[in-house]
Amino acid sequence: MIARSFILFALCGMTVLLCQFSPQSKGGDEIGLRADLPMVAGNFVGEPEPASEKERSLLPADTIIVKREYRTPGRPLERRDQAHVSLVIAGNDSRSIHRPEVCLDGQGWTITDARTREVKLLSGEILRVRDLAIVREVLLNDGTKLPLRAHYVYWFVGADVNTPSNLERQLISLRDSVFRNVNHRWAYPSVMARVTNNLTPQQSGERSRDDEETVKMILALIRSLAPHLQKGLMPNS
Repeated sequence: MIARSFILFALCGMTVLLCQFSPQSKGGDEIGLRADLPMVAGNFVGEPEPASEKERSLLPADTIIVKREYRTPGRPLERRDQAHVSLVIAGNDSRSIHRPEVCLDGQGWTITDARTREVKLLSGEILRVRDLAIVREVLLNDGTKLPLRAHYVYWFVGADVNTPSNLERQLISLRDSVFRNVNHRWAYPSVMARVTNNLTPQQSGERSRDDEETVKMILALIRSLAPHLQKGLMPNS
């Protein structure tokens, strides 16, 4: 019992010393990605989307939100794809960045599966992202109810790091604040697309895709977007 108390006291003392003598953090001014989305990404063309009033009210005022709706243009509905992409970049208030699962639950989505996936970029680098399979019930015009399925894929970007894990993001923040004198200004890109194989093209405005095809489409879009967004992944960066 005495030994356990001594160890606890020693750990507390070390924590105090680290806080006392660690250098002042940089203030989180350096962003690890560009705060814009390109108009063209691979086969997709994107139209700007405004942030919703709910997003603006829930997030701190200095949060940067950039959104685009991407479509494959000039094709019949039976061959068209659609995805929604957003960037959320923290300001001085760290509450801007959090687990997206919390917001999805608040919007009525239920998460049915979660896994980490790898995106092999044209440079050969591997980008790890988090894929959430989600579902919620929607009411059609004829009064029938239908399960709407989708995939929500995201990752976190710091000053010079990225991770698909919110826990790892927090550990990186703690480590780099103490040992590297870096206070990351975190951001997270996300891509969301519906699974449409239970909808007609007239209902969805898209081609019929199952889960596997939808994830494949999202990862291909990320492969085109990531080098444009993340400074460390940009050509000649």
